[in-house]
This record gives sequence, structure tokens and C-alpha cells, in this order.
Amino acid sequence: MPVTHNVAWDGRLESFKGRDTTLYVATAAAVATTCNRCRRPLRAEEALSLIVDITESTAPDGTEYLTFTDWVCHRHCGDPTVTVHDSPHRPEGLAPLAARVILVDRSGTGPARTVPMLAYTLVPVVSFRETGGELTSALVAILLSHGFQLAMSGDYSDILNQARQTGNGCRFTLTRRGLLTLDVGGETIYREQLDPDSPDDAEWLRAAGNGSILLIGGDNLVITGSSLDITAAAGLGTLVIGTVTVRTAS
Repeated sequence: MPVTHNVAWDGRLESFKGRDTTLYVATAAAVATTCNRCRRPLRAEEALSLIVDITESTAPDGTEYLTFTDWVCHRHCGDPTVTVHDSPHRPEGLAPLAARVILVDRSGTGPARTVPMLAYTLVPVVSFRETGGELTSALVAILLSHGFQLAMSGDYSDILNQARQTGNGCRFTLTRRGLLTLDVGGETIYREQLDPDSPDDAEWLRAAGNGSILLIGGDNLVITGSSLDITAAAGLGTLVIGTVTVRTAS
């Protein structure tokens, strides 16, 4: 039974993931917070097991696809397993996940300033590999090419100090009715309708009206309806940051 760090995994996984297996295992464990079996929190250095379900499908053009779904549990709650099954092919779409937060920057000598922040990721993670190269995140690569920078820390104070202005190819647009869009390289990659009559939305909109938004993006951001965790993404090298100009429109 192979073990990566503190995570045991089924050796059959390597026949599907090849040289990326250990990275896949480490990433799955890094973003997991709750045991899939007992629902109790997962703590650092506990003995864990990785459970992977693999769906095989074939597109009409004959291309074979594999979809990986994984869970992490305490070792005493379950053994590592890999299950494989066939399914009719369904084109898999990308879904954006985002969270809006207002940060307070007290690093300067003057009054504290409010910074509107948008955390953004795509599900599922899309990666590619050039011949002989390393596995690369498509989202991270796109953002880096437009003036974003890697963030090696998940500390918001560090991020506020390090984030720099992105290039002209990246821009937010905000309308008077609260429609927020994010364009990167001429493509709209995120759109959200905010409610100016909602106190929470209105506060964020006022902060965004100052002319810029801090965008924290990349892979492995843990975003739920009530929480945001970017620690794992920073540790895995898949967190990027940048200050993006906001254009107002009618």
C-alpha cells in the first residue's frame, strides 16, 4: 500500500495518473477538511486514506475520457480504494466558483483602507502538459500571462503588500445596477449580478467603486457558501494574485 506523506492510496491509481500520482494524492489531501466517513475534521499528520472513483467514457469521435472524483477519510475509518466504471459520455463544462470579501489594509502610516477582494477558481481543475514538461494549471498559466503573480503565502496581509497591478488585458466592469464581469484576454470568464439594495452587496460595491479589485485566483481554493480557504492553494503553488482595474458602465 503506497503512502504519500500521511496519505495511503491504492496502487492501481498509478496506472491512471502515472508520474502525477503523488502530486494528485498530496493535492487531494491538502484541500480536504472533513473525513468522508465520520464527517469529523481532518488534522495535520493524521493517518489518512484516499478513495478515488474513476469514470471512463468515450466521445463520439472515439476520444477516451477519464473523470476522477476523490474523497479523503481517516485511515481507521476506511482503506484506500480505487473504483472504475463506464458511463455514457457527457461533455464536462467548467463552473466558476467565487467569493467576495472586504479586506482591511492597515499596513500604511495613514488611515486603514478597505480593499474589495474576489476569490475565483474553476471546477474541475483543468491542466495540460507540453511534451516533456510538467503538469501545468491552465487557469494559473492564463492569469500569469496577464500580469498576475504567484502568491506563496495564504496570509492576507502578505497578499495585500505583494499584489501589483495587472496588465491591460485584464479588467473588471461594474454597472450601476450591480452587474460585475471579469474579462481576461478579451474573454468574459466571470459574471455576477449583485443586489445594490442588499447591505452586504452594497458595501462591497462601494469599495469596488474606488477603481480596483484584488483578485485572488487559481486552483485548489476551497470555497463554500460560508467560508474561503486559500492556504492549500498557496502551499501547492497554484495561487495567483493581482490588482485589477474596475471600469464603470451604465
